[in-house]
Amino acid sequence: MSASTALRATRAVTGPAREIADRLLRTGPYARVFENLILALIVLSVASIGVEAIPGLPGWAAYALRIEEIVVVSVFSLEYLLRIVAAPQKLAFIFSFNGLVDLLAIAPFFLAGLDARWLRTLRLLRLLRVLKLQTHILEATVAERTRELADKNATLEQAQAQIKAELEVARALQAAILPATFPARAGWDGAARMIPATTMGGDFYDFIELPDGRIGLVIADVSGKGVPAAFFMAVARTNLRDLAPHHADPGACLAHTNELLCAQNPLDLFVTVFYCVFHPRSGVLRYSNGGHNPPYLRHADGSVEILSGTGGIALGVMRGAVYPDHTTRLLPGDRLLLYTDGVTEAFNSADEAYGVDRLLAEVRAHGDGAPTALVERICRSVRSFAGSAPQSDDITLTVLTRHTS
Repeated sequence: MSASTALRATRAVTGPAREIADRLLRTGPYARVFENLILALIVLSVASIGVEAIPGLPGWAAYALRIEEIVVVSVFSLEYLLRIVAAPQKLAFIFSFNGLVDLLAIAPFFLAGLDARWLRTLRLLRLLRVLKLQTHILEATVAERTRELADKNATLEQAQAQIKAELEVARALQAAILPATFPARAGWDGAARMIPATTMGGDFYDFIELPDGRIGLVIADVSGKGVPAAFFMAVARTNLRDLAPHHADPGACLAHTNELLCAQNPLDLFVTVFYCVFHPRSGVLRYSNGGHNPPYLRHADGSVEILSGTGGIALGVMRGAVYPDHTTRLLPGDRLLLYTDGVTEAFNSADEAYGVDRLLAEVRAHGDGAPTALVERICRSVRSFAGSAPQSDDITLTVLTRHTS
């Protein structure tokens, strides 16, 4: 027989044997069952020593114990051979502590002429191997679960990073749809700012250029926060902006917008809206309120009044709602302040609200400046008041000013 033929024959024998060894001793589906079998045989073998020591043991009992010992040694011998087959370095295994323990577990059976009963107590050393194997399996299981958890955490972090990036894009798009500047009109100026409480906000404002040089001003606050409120905000703003040129009366525009929102509101959200239309040449301001905070009108002498005709029902709540129109006139030096309740309901660490009084104090003290300066002044005042407390709601401000000359 050639060397290559002998090598192939050896591989043909050892290949299946190594596969069996892997299945029974390592990571195969029967490894835990085989381990429990070895543990049970160790206990049975040690217990049989005490039984054999009983005086006057019947012959059938002695015969049964002999059969039991043959079965134990047969299984132990098979395990010993499989461990040799599975060992990468076979000689190293044979002379290792585990290899010698396995050999001592079966050697007394083959010692002819020697009462091996008490030598079988050496099989108790097998418990060390079993405990060590169980510890190894436990450690391997913990390591595997740790790897799985790390993989899941990495996947979760990646998904969260993607969601965060997409939300940042959505936030940028939401900010981009709001007008950055007030339409240019001689003798008039305006400014606005929206600070969302979360990545995306439910507040919005708008400056709408209408026929005959008129301008529409909108400030609104959607119930709730986050992505649902942001989507409803976009729908409400689009509907109102599309309808505004077709309705001379602000109340009629709100009523029509309300009907559309009621028809496309699966989440039962609602939005409070203050909508006004002013004519730059005359200063006449017509407005209607859909459940929003009443605006403040600061006059040139520093006095502040609340616009009448407050109240009304929020849009998206019920069909058929009616929104009355009201009229006032802005004189030179007057400033109209629109805001959402995120301003007055900003809380500090002591759970105290910013409130109307602080807002009015800022308007009285600093209302004679430019609209942009007043908006920023109020925003700084709210941030300073809240301190380290988290922002509880979106903050939105709009200021319209009629110059004195």
